[in-house]
Amino acid sequence: MSQLAKIAAAMGGEVSGTRAMFPTPGHSKKDRGSWASLAPTAPDGVLIHSENGGDPLAIKDELRAKGVLPKWEPSRPRTALAPKRKPREPGRTYFEFQDADGVTVCRKVRIDKPDGSKTFQWQHPDGVGGWRADRGCDPLPYRLPDILAAALDVPVYIAEGEQKADKLASWGFVATSSKDLPGDLSVFADRTVIILPDNDKAGARIAGSLQSKLDSVAAECLIIELPGLAEGEDIMEWGGTADDLQALAHRGLTEPVETFELADLNLWAATKPTPKTFLMAPFIPREDVVIITGDGGTNKSTLALQISACAAAGRKFLGMDVIAGPALYITAEDDNRENHWRLAKIAEAIGTTLHALAGQLHIVSLRGRMNNELATFEHDGRMRSTPAYALLRATIVQTGAKLVTLDNVAHLFAGNENDRSQVTAFINLLYQLCGDLDVTVLLIAHRNKTGDSYSGSTAWLNAVRSQVLMERSDDADPDIRRMSLGKANYARAGEDIAFRWHDFALVRDKDLPADTAKEIAAVARTNADNAIFLACLAERNDQRRQVSEKPTAANYAPKQFEVMPQAKGLNRKRLADAMDRLYRIGAIERGFLYRDTGEGKDIHGLREATPGQPETSPETSRKQQPETSGNPQKTTGNTQPIYKYIPGASLGADAPSHEEEDDPDPFAVSSMSGGAG
Repeated sequence: MSQLAKIAAAMGGEVSGTRAMFPTPGHSKKDRGSWASLAPTAPDGVLIHSENGGDPLAIKDELRAKGVLPKWEPSRPRTALAPKRKPREPGRTYFEFQDADGVTVCRKVRIDKPDGSKTFQWQHPDGVGGWRADRGCDPLPYRLPDILAAALDVPVYIAEGEQKADKLASWGFVATSSKDLPGDLSVFADRTVIILPDNDKAGARIAGSLQSKLDSVAAECLIIELPGLAEGEDIMEWGGTADDLQALAHRGLTEPVETFELADLNLWAATKPTPKTFLMAPFIPREDVVIITGDGGTNKSTLALQISACAAAGRKFLGMDVIAGPALYITAEDDNRENHWRLAKIAEAIGTTLHALAGQLHIVSLRGRMNNELATFEHDGRMRSTPAYALLRATIVQTGAKLVTLDNVAHLFAGNENDRSQVTAFINLLYQLCGDLDVTVLLIAHRNKTGDSYSGSTAWLNAVRSQVLMERSDDADPDIRRMSLGKANYARAGEDIAFRWHDFALVRDKDLPADTAKEIAAVARTNADNAIFLACLAERNDQRRQVSEKPTAANYAPKQFEVMPQAKGLNRKRLADAMDRLYRIGAIERGFLYRDTGEGKDIHGLREATPGQPETSPETSRKQQPETSGNPQKTTGNTQPIYKYIPGASLGADAPSHEEEDDPDPFAVSSMSGGAG
């Protein structure tokens, strides 16, 4: 059994590619938040990773206790391993370079000065037993004869300097220096090369550059970072032995290289492919992140809560099947008093009770709680999951939820939503929940200020595969909602369904009692007629073509309006009824419109009632007292709409929304319904 297989078996997981995947201690058996990979330079040759709060050292201790890893023993004192390198005494050190025939052709002179600095000089033989300045030959590898004499299957070690190469040679290895290598590296052709970098940034850079050059020449090129070195140290300070180095090299050369997990196409060929499944087709794919966007007050929160209740109760949502299962609804917008109120109304609407939902639907309010962000971003842009993310993950495991709502992104995402890399990293963090815990995530977000269907930049839409858009779709009926697929990779974009907000729940008109639906339709038509009358009135007054409220007048408003395009085919009677309603609620009045300077008189007529409008022109008001409006039907001071109670509808507006909402139409006849969310 391989080392990875032993680790997987001991921790209750399995091997996937070059990793042993297993549950993080304290998590469910299905969790795969931790994994082990083989690393020849790591202690015990194993690296432990955990993405959901696990302690890698504690996991290693558990593996030692189970006999998978060797028992840990304290390191010997550093002085027993290798004395700290002492500063060199002032003087010279010579490193001779031989050609392929073993003839010395040049030497490098290291000169250590009393102040601790050093310089290097090249010299070459003068032919009479002495030395001359300069190299005097082309560059060539240090200890070249050793390399040429070694069999092709013997590894060649490359250290950063001649003295280090000499130490390796003293241990019995074939070694050379990375310093002063020639451009032609064919001496390493078909050989195995092991690079030992100094433990600093420069060493890593030199080793990486050399490896990139040797990859196309050598049979294999491996970089081994010696374990236990402090910053700036190298093979000279390393406390290991020749056997230790040989073991590191063997492990690095024989263990598989860690790569991305590759799909097994042979397995695919032997199994039947399956289409994407949906929690609620076609809007919500299973085990995916779905972003729900829309303006404030379009009932996004109510939508997610009602879908969650339908999943928990095994009920349909507006006629659409919802896969039954536990649901978790987390909101940072509303407190539990509001959640209680809404859920009671939703339960009644879908034909269930709070008792029946208990244990299947789980509600969490984060309102007023600090540090709810699921991740933070470092100065270098790297993302770090937070304790809140660990709490979220643990709560999902504890409740067994398969549908999770996060309301909303503004409270949970602490990054820059215009930064695509940060948004994508955050969404991938949520996708981890989908993959590890088999959950579907509904993420609620507002539209951006320009009215696009997403928040911030397009990064949110690019990062997810599905987007649901909530909108108001009928100016005459403020309770009508339209849900559509703004982005859909698993269904047809543009799919939509219309319904209404009614008594704090979302319902289809055909599901309402007949008398309630009739009353709602009548109110909607009344509001539409009122709006059409006001549009016609505004157009006529903009044209300075005043109209009258008197039926006998030639410019009787309903008679004039019914032929206008703005009337949208409304007949004279309905326009007259609208005029009467608008008079009674103080929305229109007879008053001053403009001064006809050619005739020298004020023009009066019907106008929309606006506080502070003059009854006469300034010129006329200086000459005489203002006349009465001549509006016998007007009820002075009544500027409030007439609210029409509809059986079964809300007796008042919804609790204050935490979203920005448009001001309601002050002149609408209302069913007293409307809502936040």
